[in-house]
Amino acid sequence: MAKTKELSKDTGNKIVDLHQAGKTESAIGKQLGVKKSTVGAIIRKWKTYKTTDNLPRSGAPRKISPRGVKMITRTCCAE
Repeated sequence: MAKTKELSKDTGNKIVDLHQAGKTESAIGKQLGVKKSTVGAIIRKWKTYKTTDNLPRSGAPRKISPRGVKMITRTCCAE
């Protein structure tokens, strides 16, 4: 999967406002320059979580603290 930019909170809020005003997904996409599928995903997220913020993703937590990373970096780069 290709890396893509995340939409700003402002753009997400505009999408939700236009949706509540009765605009279609394709009309919103054309107006804001966003794909229709992205508009649909933002609206679905808003209906489920009542937010347009970027939600935390799944994944294993870091095993080492930022302090530990610095210590390892100093040890490796000292040679």
